[in-house]
Amino acid sequence: MAGSDVLVAAGRRVVDRVGTACLQPPRLAWRSQFSAGDPASTTVALTFDDGPAPPATGRTLDALKALDVKATFFVVGAMAAARPDLVRRLHDDGHLIGNHSMYHSRTQSLAPGRERLDHIRAADDAVWRAIGRRPRFYRPPWGWMTRWERRRAEAFGLVPIGWDIDAGDWQVPEQPASVTARTVTDRVRPGSVILMHDATSNVDPCDKVETAKALERIVERVRANGLEFARIDELTGLQPYRPVPADVDRPSS
Repeated sequence: MAGSDVLVAAGRRVVDRVGTACLQPPRLAWRSQFSAGDPASTTVALTFDDGPAPPATGRTLDALKALDVKATFFVVGAMAAARPDLVRRLHDDGHLIGNHSMYHSRTQSLAPGRERLDHIRAADDAVWRAIGRRPRFYRPPWGWMTRWERRRAEAFGLVPIGWDIDAGDWQVPEQPASVTARTVTDRVRPGSVILMHDATSNVDPCDKVETAKALERIVERVRANGLEFARIDELTGLQPYRPVPADVDRPSS
Protein backbone atom coordinates (compact mmCIF):
# COMPACT_ATOMS: atom_id res chain seq x y z
CA MET A 1 0.00 0.00 0.00
CA ALA A 2 1.36 3.45 -0.97
CA GLY A 3 2.19 5.96 1.73
CA SER A 4 -0.70 8.23 0.72
CA ASP A 5 -3.14 5.29 0.94
CA VAL A 6 -1.88 4.46 4.43
CA LEU A 7 -2.50 8.05 5.53
CA VAL A 8 -5.99 8.06 4.04
CA ALA A 9 -6.85 4.77 5.77
CA ALA A 10 -5.49 6.08 9.07
CA GLY A 11 -7.51 9.26 8.68
CA ARG A 12 -10.70 7.29 8.07
CA ARG A 13 -10.09 5.23 11.20
CA VAL A 14 -9.69 8.42 13.23
CA VAL A 15 -12.94 9.83 11.78
CA ASP A 16 -14.73 6.56 12.56
CA ARG A 17 -13.56 6.53 16.18
CA VAL A 18 -14.36 10.18 16.79
CA GLY A 19 -17.73 9.97 15.07
CA THR A 20 -18.76 6.87 16.98
CA ALA A 21 -17.63 8.35 20.29
CA CYS A 22 -19.20 11.79 19.85
CA LEU A 23 -22.07 11.57 17.38
CA GLN A 24 -23.64 8.12 17.62
CA PRO A 25 -26.45 7.20 20.05
CA PRO A 26 -26.43 6.86 22.98
CA ARG A 27 -23.21 8.91 23.31
CA LEU A 28 -24.52 11.73 21.18
CA ALA A 29 -22.73 14.99 21.92
CA TRP A 30 -24.36 17.43 19.49
CA ARG A 31 -28.05 17.33 20.44
CA SER A 32 -30.01 14.27 21.29
CA GLN A 33 -32.06 12.29 18.81
CA PHE A 34 -35.10 10.39 20.04
CA SER A 35 -33.36 7.25 21.32
CA ALA A 36 -35.79 5.67 23.79
CA GLY A 37 -39.40 5.95 24.88
CA ASP A 38 -41.14 6.31 28.23
CA PRO A 39 -39.49 4.06 30.85
CA ALA A 40 -42.97 3.53 32.28
CA SER A 41 -44.10 2.13 28.93
CA THR A 42 -44.88 -1.52 28.27
CA THR A 43 -43.54 -1.39 24.71
CA VAL A 44 -40.22 -1.49 22.87
CA ALA A 45 -39.40 -0.83 19.22
CA LEU A 46 -37.57 -3.11 16.81
CA THR A 47 -35.89 -1.06 14.08
CA PHE A 48 -33.97 -2.30 11.05
CA ASP A 49 -31.43 -0.38 8.96
CA ASP A 50 -29.61 -0.69 5.64
CA GLY A 51 -32.06 -2.59 3.40
CA PRO A 52 -33.99 -3.61 1.52
CA ALA A 53 -32.20 -6.40 -0.31
CA PRO A 54 -33.12 -9.98 -1.15
CA PRO A 55 -33.04 -12.57 0.21
CA ALA A 56 -32.12 -11.13 3.62
CA THR A 57 -34.99 -8.66 3.96
CA GLY A 58 -37.48 -11.33 2.97
CA ARG A 59 -36.16 -13.63 5.70
CA THR A 60 -36.60 -10.88 8.28
CA LEU A 61 -40.12 -10.14 7.07
CA ASP A 62 -41.07 -13.83 7.18
CA ALA A 63 -39.82 -14.09 10.77
CA LEU A 64 -41.67 -10.95 11.89
CA LYS A 65 -44.89 -12.14 10.27
CA ALA A 66 -44.67 -15.52 11.99
CA LEU A 67 -44.10 -13.75 15.32
CA ASP A 68 -46.88 -11.16 14.73
CA VAL A 69 -44.49 -8.24 15.29
CA LYS A 70 -44.60 -4.86 13.56
CA ALA A 71 -41.28 -3.02 13.20
CA THR A 72 -39.74 0.09 11.67
CA PHE A 73 -37.42 -0.14 8.66
CA PHE A 74 -35.04 2.71 7.83
CA VAL A 75 -34.34 2.09 4.16
CA VAL A 76 -31.35 3.21 2.11
CA GLY A 77 -32.80 5.18 -0.81
CA ALA A 78 -30.67 3.60 -3.54
CA MET A 79 -31.63 0.13 -2.34
CA ALA A 80 -35.30 1.10 -2.08
CA ALA A 81 -35.19 2.48 -5.63
CA ALA A 82 -33.69 -0.80 -6.85
CA ARG A 83 -36.18 -2.95 -4.94
CA PRO A 84 -39.53 -1.10 -4.79
CA ASP A 85 -41.30 -4.46 -4.55
CA LEU A 86 -39.65 -5.06 -1.19
CA VAL A 87 -40.53 -1.56 0.00
CA ARG A 88 -44.15 -2.26 -0.91
CA ARG A 89 -44.03 -5.56 0.95
CA LEU A 90 -42.68 -3.79 4.05
CA HIS A 91 -45.58 -1.37 3.85
CA ASP A 92 -48.22 -4.00 3.04
CA ASP A 93 -47.07 -6.14 5.98
CA GLY A 94 -47.81 -3.24 8.32
CA HIS A 95 -44.27 -2.07 9.04
CA LEU A 96 -43.27 1.59 9.20
CA ILE A 97 -40.76 2.90 6.65
CA GLY A 98 -38.22 5.58 7.54
CA ASN A 99 -35.48 7.43 5.66
CA HIS A 100 -31.86 6.26 6.05
CA SER A 101 -30.33 8.58 3.39
CA MET A 102 -29.78 7.80 -0.27
CA TYR A 103 -26.40 6.08 -0.23
CA HIS A 104 -25.47 5.58 3.45
CA SER A 105 -22.56 7.95 2.85
CA ARG A 106 -20.46 9.57 5.58
CA THR A 107 -19.35 12.24 3.11
CA GLN A 108 -22.87 13.41 2.35
CA SER A 109 -24.26 13.16 5.85
CA LEU A 110 -21.30 14.91 7.52
CA ALA A 111 -20.83 17.67 4.94
CA PRO A 112 -21.84 21.01 6.47
CA GLY A 113 -24.50 23.26 5.00
CA ARG A 114 -28.18 23.40 5.82
CA GLU A 115 -29.14 23.36 2.15
CA ARG A 116 -27.36 20.07 1.36
CA LEU A 117 -30.51 17.98 1.36
CA ASP A 118 -29.88 15.84 -1.73
CA HIS A 119 -29.08 12.62 0.15
CA ILE A 120 -32.22 13.03 2.27
CA ARG A 121 -34.55 14.23 -0.48
CA ALA A 122 -33.55 11.49 -2.93
CA ALA A 123 -34.25 8.74 -0.39
CA ASP A 124 -37.56 10.41 0.46
CA ASP A 125 -38.52 10.33 -3.23
CA ALA A 126 -37.57 6.65 -3.52
CA VAL A 127 -39.99 5.75 -0.73
CA TRP A 128 -42.73 7.93 -2.21
CA ARG A 129 -42.37 6.32 -5.62
CA ALA A 130 -42.74 2.88 -4.02
CA ILE A 131 -45.66 3.43 -1.63
CA GLY A 132 -47.00 6.96 -2.12
CA ARG A 133 -45.95 8.03 1.37
CA ARG A 134 -43.24 10.40 2.61
CA PRO A 135 -41.35 9.23 5.71
CA ARG A 136 -41.76 11.06 9.01
CA PHE A 137 -38.63 9.61 10.63
CA TYR A 138 -34.95 9.83 9.70
CA ARG A 139 -31.96 7.85 10.90
CA PRO A 140 -28.65 9.30 9.68
CA PRO A 141 -25.96 6.85 8.52
CA TRP A 142 -24.25 5.29 11.54
CA GLY A 143 -26.58 7.40 13.68
CA TRP A 144 -24.10 10.26 13.37
CA MET A 145 -26.06 13.47 13.94
CA THR A 146 -24.16 16.72 13.59
CA ARG A 147 -25.91 19.98 14.33
CA TRP A 148 -26.23 20.83 10.65
CA GLU A 149 -27.56 17.38 9.74
CA ARG A 150 -30.22 17.71 12.44
CA ARG A 151 -31.20 21.18 11.22
CA ARG A 152 -31.57 20.17 7.59
CA ALA A 153 -33.49 16.99 8.46
CA GLU A 154 -35.89 18.92 10.67
CA ALA A 155 -36.22 21.64 8.01
CA PHE A 156 -37.34 18.86 5.66
CA GLY A 157 -39.98 17.79 8.21
CA LEU A 158 -38.17 14.71 9.50
CA VAL A 159 -37.74 13.53 13.10
CA PRO A 160 -34.25 12.07 13.82
CA ILE A 161 -34.34 8.66 15.49
CA GLY A 162 -31.50 6.98 17.37
CA TRP A 163 -31.44 3.90 19.60
CA ASP A 164 -30.40 2.73 23.04
CA ILE A 165 -29.55 -0.88 22.09
CA ASP A 166 -27.25 -1.84 19.21
CA ALA A 167 -27.66 -5.55 18.49
CA GLY A 168 -24.29 -5.68 16.73
CA ASP A 169 -25.71 -7.66 13.80
CA TRP A 170 -24.12 -5.27 11.28
CA GLN A 171 -20.79 -7.03 11.56
CA VAL A 172 -19.23 -8.88 8.61
CA PRO A 173 -18.89 -11.79 8.85
CA GLU A 174 -22.14 -12.10 10.79
CA GLN A 175 -22.10 -12.77 14.49
CA PRO A 176 -24.15 -15.82 15.58
CA ALA A 177 -27.87 -15.35 16.20
CA SER A 178 -27.36 -16.37 19.84
CA VAL A 179 -24.97 -13.44 20.37
CA THR A 180 -27.34 -10.97 18.72
CA ALA A 181 -30.25 -12.21 20.81
CA ARG A 182 -28.31 -12.08 24.07
CA THR A 183 -27.01 -8.57 23.33
CA VAL A 184 -30.61 -7.36 23.01
CA THR A 185 -32.30 -9.29 25.79
CA ASP A 186 -29.62 -8.51 28.38
CA ARG A 187 -30.18 -4.77 27.90
CA VAL A 188 -33.80 -4.33 26.87
CA ARG A 189 -36.01 -2.17 29.07
CA PRO A 190 -39.39 -0.46 28.71
CA GLY A 191 -39.26 2.09 25.90
CA SER A 192 -36.10 0.68 24.31
CA VAL A 193 -35.33 1.36 20.65
CA ILE A 194 -33.44 -1.66 19.32
CA LEU A 195 -31.12 -1.26 16.32
CA MET A 196 -30.88 -4.27 13.99
CA HIS A 197 -30.07 -4.73 10.29
CA ASP A 198 -32.17 -6.58 7.74
CA ALA A 199 -29.40 -6.18 5.13
CA THR A 200 -25.95 -4.70 4.58
CA SER A 201 -25.96 -1.22 3.07
CA ASN A 202 -25.22 -1.09 -0.66
CA VAL A 203 -24.97 -4.89 -0.92
CA ASP A 204 -27.59 -6.39 -3.25
CA PRO A 205 -28.27 -9.27 -3.22
CA CYS A 206 -27.53 -9.72 0.47
CA ASP A 207 -27.47 -13.13 2.14
CA LYS A 208 -27.63 -12.21 5.84
CA VAL A 209 -29.22 -15.05 7.81
CA GLU A 210 -28.38 -14.62 11.51
CA THR A 211 -30.57 -11.55 12.15
CA ALA A 212 -33.74 -13.36 11.13
CA LYS A 213 -32.72 -16.36 13.23
CA ALA A 214 -32.23 -14.16 16.29
CA LEU A 215 -35.71 -12.67 16.20
CA GLU A 216 -37.57 -15.65 17.66
CA ARG A 217 -35.33 -15.66 20.76
CA ILE A 218 -35.57 -11.89 21.16
CA VAL A 219 -39.35 -11.74 20.83
CA GLU A 220 -39.92 -14.69 23.15
CA ARG A 221 -37.71 -13.20 25.89
CA VAL A 222 -39.08 -9.67 25.58
CA ARG A 223 -42.66 -10.87 25.79
CA ALA A 224 -41.81 -13.10 28.74
CA ASN A 225 -40.74 -9.90 30.53
CA GLY A 226 -44.20 -8.41 30.02
CA LEU A 227 -43.27 -6.12 27.12
CA GLU A 228 -44.73 -5.86 23.63
CA PHE A 229 -43.52 -4.40 20.35
CA ALA A 230 -44.50 -1.09 18.75
CA ARG A 231 -43.50 0.91 15.72
CA ILE A 232 -41.61 4.17 16.17
CA ASP A 233 -44.69 6.25 15.40
CA GLU A 234 -46.51 4.45 18.22
CA LEU A 235 -43.58 4.90 20.60
CA THR A 236 -43.31 8.62 19.86
CA GLY A 237 -47.00 9.37 19.46
CA LEU A 238 -46.31 11.05 16.08
CA GLN A 239 -47.97 10.48 12.73
CA PRO A 240 -46.26 7.72 10.72
CA TYR A 241 -45.79 9.71 7.51
CA ARG A 242 -45.66 13.37 6.49
CA PRO A 243 -48.80 14.81 4.93
CA VAL A 244 -48.75 15.18 1.16
CA PRO A 245 -51.31 17.33 -0.70
CA ALA A 246 -53.81 15.18 -2.58
CA ASP A 247 -53.11 16.95 -5.89
CA VAL A 248 -49.35 16.27 -5.84
CA ASP A 249 -48.23 13.43 -8.11
CA ARG A 250 -45.48 11.00 -7.16
CA PRO A 251 -42.05 11.93 -8.53
CA SER A 252 -41.18 10.24 -11.79
CA SER A 253 -38.69 7.38 -11.86
